Amino acid sequence: MSKPQMNGFANGFAPPLNAASSRLRCGICQQKFSDPRVLPCLHSFCSACLRTIEPYAVGGGADDRDSGSMSVLNGSSFSISVKGRDTTTILCPSCDIEVDIPKNGVEELPSDFIINNELVIASLNQEAEQILCGLCTDNVEGSRAIARCFECSVNLCGFCVQAHRRQKKTSVHNVLTLDEARQKGVGRVSQPVVCAVHPTEELRLFCQTCDKLVCRDCCLAEHREHECAFVSTISDKHTSVMRELLNQTEPNLDILRKALDGIAAMSLAVRDRAEKVANEVQQYTDSYVKALLMHRDALLDRIDQLREAKERNLRMHRVQLEAILADFSTACDFTSKALQDGSDVELLMVKPVVMKRLQELNHMKYNVKPKEDDFMKFYPKQPAGMCNGFEVFGGISAKSVDPGKSTAKGEGLYVARQGQEAEFAVTLRDRDGEQWRRGGDDMKVDIIEKNKNAKCNKVAISDRLDGSFHVAYTADESGHYLVSVSVGGQHIQGSPFTVSVKPKWRSHTGVFHCCTFCSSGGNKDISCGCGGTVTGTGGYKGCGHGHIGHPGKPHWSCCGSTEEKAECTRPPSISKHVTV
Repeated sequence: MSKPQMNGFANGFAPPLNAASSRLRCGICQQKFSDPRVLPCLHSFCSACLRTIEPYAVGGGADDRDSGSMSVLNGSSFSISVKGRDTTTILCPSCDIEVDIPKNGVEELPSDFIINNELVIASLNQEAEQILCGLCTDNVEGSRAIARCFECSVNLCGFCVQAHRRQKKTSVHNVLTLDEARQKGVGRVSQPVVCAVHPTEELRLFCQTCDKLVCRDCCLAEHREHECAFVSTISDKHTSVMRELLNQTEPNLDILRKALDGIAAMSLAVRDRAEKVANEVQQYTDSYVKALLMHRDALLDRIDQLREAKERNLRMHRVQLEAILADFSTACDFTSKALQDGSDVELLMVKPVVMKRLQELNHMKYNVKPKEDDFMKFYPKQPAGMCNGFEVFGGISAKSVDPGKSTAKGEGLYVARQGQEAEFAVTLRDRDGEQWRRGGDDMKVDIIEKNKNAKCNKVAISDRLDGSFHVAYTADESGHYLVSVSVGGQHIQGSPFTVSVKPKWRSHTGVFHCCTFCSSGGNKDISCGCGGTVTGTGGYKGCGHGHIGHPGKPHWSCCGSTEEKAECTRPPSISKHVTV
């Protein structure tokens, strides 16, 4: 009687699994494991589920593939033709690691004997009527299992138990009733592992050349020339290597667990810190919003105060003008009526009174222009001090800049030098003559050469944000320029200004000396810009002390100027004087 190929539990046996048995469920189908296979990443899945996974990549790259050689997984193995490679790659559903599937499919992957063992033990703990015989093909009442053969790893009904004991090959097998198995508390169930190539043969040998389990028929075929040995003789050698590698690997468990604990602790710390910072932000923004709202209310109150003050002044002005209008109306009406209806005697009688009153009214001074205007402006960038511990910005002004009261000063309004920067300052004032204390006003400067009507484009205006401006400009040519300074399109006081731009500074080409005779060492051919000459000394062309034309003090030999730090005044058309 040949042994059936087992898949970890008896054929036809399908015990239900509760939530606590999730370890025995496949991660793909979420059902109880059926023929679990171990991937190279040590995650296990049902062999049938593994066959449903689409290949991630075919070994050897695009250049190694035959055109049209890849197909969907077919049957029990991958139907894929690959040049130079015997494996196909899939992604593990649990860890997303690329794992290779052998050329003959998932059947060449090792069976997960750990899960198989747990499945068998779990099956023994089910109710007896739920366990079926693993050898009977029908599901009649008599096929319920009553015992288990721990050699064949199969559940047996009463009939199969008797047949199992009658057969010579299986008569010595360890067969226990299910109750006996439960009472013994079987912790591990040994199961035969059959060859995927030769299903009737168990894997009892190990090919050390290929590092894989083989059966007897494999040793006579493809592993004929290889070094093969029985598992029982070499298992200690290979398991010791596994234990040594395990000992080297296990310390990583503590390291990783501590790292995970550290990450978990850091996650809590991050959460606590984020919550703390969020509270700080909330408190800060709440206080800031409160400060802004308080400042807003203050600005609105200021607007109401300014409005009421303007309306009050306008009312008073209106009352004054209404009273004056009444006086004028009374006088004009009385005089008109008198002239219309009065006799000559009557007119002459009231003449002194009428004349005096009309003269008084004609000399009366009154202002027809409203004492208030509608100017009211919000300046959002104006510093407004502290409010509730926060610096706030924004101010309201009821006054406006009066260009006629605004002034400018600085040398750059009158004189400048060609090619050199000139500057001046502008101060804005309100109608009361007080300096404007805010920035951002529309102040404009235009500089135009009078004769050529050429505009100077090198003008820089700097707003000091306190009602004053710094203006710098550079004229490329000499001449007379008009400097126009305006605010809101109106000229300020004194604008436009006339600026005289002098030519570029001319340096001296001579020496600053006392006289030509001294500086030249008595050279007769050297002349001086002062025009002096030494007379009666044999033809000296230069100046000398006490002689005609000498200025009586040190001077420049090129132009005769007595100011040492002044520019040269000699016209460029006259040749330069050189003193040796």
